Amino acid sequence: MSGEVAGRIALITDASACIPSSHLSRIDLRVVPINVQLGDEEFRSGVDLDDRRLYRALEQGLPVKSSAPSPLDYLDAIEEAGDVPCVIITPATEFTRMYTNASLAAELAGRSVTVVDSRSATAGHGLVVLAAAEARDAGGQPDDVVAAAEEAASRAELVACLETLEYLRQSGRVPALALGLANQLGIRPVFRLRNGTAERLGLPRSEQSALGRIVREWRAGGGPQGRRTAVFHAARPELAGELARMVGEVSFITEFSAAMAIHTGAGVVGVAWLRPSDGELAL
Repeated sequence: MSGEVAGRIALITDASACIPSSHLSRIDLRVVPINVQLGDEEFRSGVDLDDRRLYRALEQGLPVKSSAPSPLDYLDAIEEAGDVPCVIITPATEFTRMYTNASLAAELAGRSVTVVDSRSATAGHGLVVLAAAEARDAGGQPDDVVAAAEEAASRAELVACLETLEYLRQSGRVPALALGLANQLGIRPVFRLRNGTAERLGLPRSEQSALGRIVREWRAGGGPQGRRTAVFHAARPELAGELARMVGEVSFITEFSAAMAIHTGAGVVGVAWLRPSDGELAL
């Protein structure tokens, strides 16, 4: 039955969704690569990019940049799906051009294609994709799949900490003096991503304090009552394992997209979950 259902509706997302291979192997999902340039060489995240090589390039200060899938990249994925309705799920519009590019591809496709903004990123975005896949594989029609994705997007939560502020410094958006002082103090900023908005929650001065703050936010945000929780990390599996033990109720641990780590550096660790609905809280 799953093959028949999967053949009726094609789900498309991108390589930043942080869905582990163990889950990808069980669902029919088309993943559009993100283009990454390391020096003079070009790679595709999720296809031929060696994450370890990217992290080495970042450590060595080599030129590294990424670019969102183009409208033609999305159009190729739509055409490869065959003559079936398509649902494309992208990260929040505030962080990338993916929604815009996917929407243009939908217009060019000339058939039923709906684009959904997950209102999140990385593992939060991935949870929205998994909710859509669950609705599709349960026999849902395109409208049901879109509704499931939009409903999950309205409840997607993500809290994480950074290991270094160096990559924020490179962005030029924060005064270098303030960042230099923060790094000297060993500060590990904790931030929340909700409804397309990034919000700083605190500036813990140790790794353990940062993990503790993440767990407290997960609990306060209904994580224990939520349907699915994911822990994610950028090249720090041991730290992610420790966070998962502290949370205690984890659906899976997944690697942070290397294409996203270009903007944060290695060492990001956090948790994403779908906030429970009022009905779930009442149970």
